[in-house]
Amino acid sequence: MPSLVWRERVVLCPNCWTMVSIEDNLCSNCGKKFLEHPEILAKKREKRAEIKRDVGSIVAIVTVILSLSLLIIMLMLDDLHRWIRPIEQDGGLYLVFMTSCLLFSFVLFARNMRAGRSWGTPSRTRNLMPYVILSISSIGIILVLLAEEVDRFLYSSASSLLPAIVGAFIIGTSGLAIFKSHPSGKKMDE
Repeated sequence: MPSLVWRERVVLCPNCWTMVSIEDNLCSNCGKKFLEHPEILAKKREKRAEIKRDVGSIVAIVTVILSLSLLIIMLMLDDLHRWIRPIEQDGGLYLVFMTSCLLFSFVLFARNMRAGRSWGTPSRTRNLMPYVILSISSIGIILVLLAEEVDRFLYSSASSLLPAIVGAFIIGTSGLAIFKSHPSGKKMDE
């Protein structure tokens, strides 16, 4: 495939010299395929890098929140059910709360989609929030449904899990620091 011929902002097909759009990789006049414009390739690379940063940020945030929650639960495990009733007794209320959080994340996602079409691109934080809420509420629903097994597991292996949970918290915090900045080292715009 030959490259596009371009000068300034005018892009021409290398076969028939018809003016084509910068986004095209196929001539509408002669049907010749050509390589994408360097600007489009750069935009696609930046978009892939942004998606990787966003996925990394979501995983890091969820890891920090869940590991911190489990760490707090494990540190007060002996007195836990004196302050908080066992989940299996109020499972319905917890499920309703987690399901409402799940629905709220879908509302935020739809709002971001509408905002992207009418007002421009929403901020990075606003884009990530529905995914974070969706992840945490989905994991919460699973934990509520398996509450007895989780309770039993935490009681039986609290001492051996503590270093792993502290490690997960440290890794999640490190991930947040890494994914918060651009590859150039500058802070990302919110």
